[in-house]
Amino acid sequence: MKTIAILVAMPMEAAPLLKRMEGTVQEKTAGMKFLRGRLGGAEIVMHICGMGMRKAANGAKALVANYRPDLLLNYGVSGGLVPEMGLSDTVVVTSSCPASGKAYKTESAVPTHAALADFATQALPGARKGPASTSIGLIVNKKRKARLVEKTGAVCIDMETYAAAKIAKELNTPLLVIRCMSDTVEPASLLHFFKNGAAAAEKVAANVEIVIKKIAEL
Repeated sequence: MKTIAILVAMPMEAAPLLKRMEGTVQEKTAGMKFLRGRLGGAEIVMHICGMGMRKAANGAKALVANYRPDLLLNYGVSGGLVPEMGLSDTVVVTSSCPASGKAYKTESAVPTHAALADFATQALPGARKGPASTSIGLIVNKKRKARLVEKTGAVCIDMETYAAAKIAKELNTPLLVIRCMSDTVEPASLLHFFKNGAAAAEKVAANVEIVIKKIAEL
């Protein structure tokens, strides 16, 4: 049975997938909480890390160190950076780079696992592959978003993927990242963030379930 470690930032994102899991129990290791269960023939270990790169890095390290998974899966909601990304659209992330801070000027993109990205894209009708960018906070200015796209080629933005990608590379663990859009390139889309975010969280959980079940069959 394959072990899939799941890193997710917010309880809102975690809840729809937890409903789909069976036999879920909570474990506490080194002061951190993990949720362990089964889904589609795979053993799942989830950590809800909280928002931000530092928390994502710590969570990814703990998941890999304590459970030695076959792969690390980061999923959640994301903001669209290009006009063609609509609400609840799905992106299978191919790489992530910093969107702000000192690292924005000095560090390059870190790739996810190419074969897993191809596999997930093929498994999810309507999904597209593309690079993401990871920010230390919300970026709502449309012109700033456009500059970010020009510099990085990113199609969406979040607050955890870059950190997860760095840790996965450091620990030689395959990383798969799936994101659904909770807002778009238009700043006005943030007015209904929680409503749109809940819909995107449901969509991304359904996508993750599909992919996990197909991975378990391999």
